[in-house]
Amino acid sequence: MFKKRFIRVLITIFLVLLAISIYGTFFMDLNDDSYDIGHDNVSIAVTGDVMFGRKMPAVLDSGESPFRYVENVTKNADILLVNFENPVTTSTYAVKGDVPLKADPKYTYLLAGANDVVVASQANNHALDYGETGLNESIKNLKEAGIYVIGAGINSAEATKPVVIESGDRKVTILNYMDSDNFAEYRGVMDPATANSSGYSAYDSELAERQIQEARENGSSIIIAYLHYGNEYSRSPNDNQVKISHELINDGADIVIGSHAHVTQGVEMYNGKPIFYNLGNFIFDQSNPATHISYFLNLDLVEDNCTVTLYPTYISNYLPTFMDAESGKALINGLYPQCDEMNVTDEGTGVLTFKLGNVTNETS
Repeated sequence: MFKKRFIRVLITIFLVLLAISIYGTFFMDLNDDSYDIGHDNVSIAVTGDVMFGRKMPAVLDSGESPFRYVENVTKNADILLVNFENPVTTSTYAVKGDVPLKADPKYTYLLAGANDVVVASQANNHALDYGETGLNESIKNLKEAGIYVIGAGINSAEATKPVVIESGDRKVTILNYMDSDNFAEYRGVMDPATANSSGYSAYDSELAERQIQEARENGSSIIIAYLHYGNEYSRSPNDNQVKISHELINDGADIVIGSHAHVTQGVEMYNGKPIFYNLGNFIFDQSNPATHISYFLNLDLVEDNCTVTLYPTYISNYLPTFMDAESGKALINGLYPQCDEMNVTDEGTGVLTFKLGNVTNETS
């Protein structure tokens, strides 16, 4: 009798504990907006404009990596993200009359070899310089070299599709858009992708909000919005850049990073998240000295924090090299807007840390 009663008591205790466990889990699921962002450390290097066409064969033909002077950062990161400012095509038919750019496919290995995981943005104003044919060939050539292509595709679904990369127990989501309002004069020649035509990924606020929400739901540790926007050669962001960047942060992006201006623009902390308005050139052949001053980033994810290191660079013979400490400090202190949260180190780099994963919904 005692034995049966003891067994019944044990079963009752087990069922009570099971009920508490189920209820507790359900309760936390209803009331906890947090999510598991992973714990493995991950680093992501992000550069501005990279171009392998025009005069670039003068340095590419050596076969040495064009990243060689900075590869202690770019190659050692887990992921490398660049704006690849040209299609990779053999086409000879340029549909855009002014400054058409393209890269010979034989140089693609130099980009692929820059890191084990390379993401090349094609959401830029040169992706369609050789029309849909050139863009489609470019996407094919890059993918065959093992490079992730983002921001362009054979239709709008492919062009706007984020890249999601798993590194350890982390998921890194990268969104890529171009502000098509900047290039209204090229309508008909340089158009966004549609359901039935190739093109780039144009920024659309509703699409971006939906994609960021999907990234939150899939457990992404960090959501990077990589933009092609702003006015060329302007050292400060325009109103549309600010509007778009704030919208993306409000929607839940962790960081916004810009390219296109060919010169540097400043940094803003908005709702606890950083915006790097324009990194400037990285590998490029422009002669204007203003376009030789730039910076690139390294994002280090440790637990639920991201530490961004800003590396000032100077382009010499078309290739990036690290600035000395004093020059680096001068570049950072001359950026507009200025970011009070950024620490300028004795080595001439900039460092700021922010929390990952907290979704902000405040308005600007």
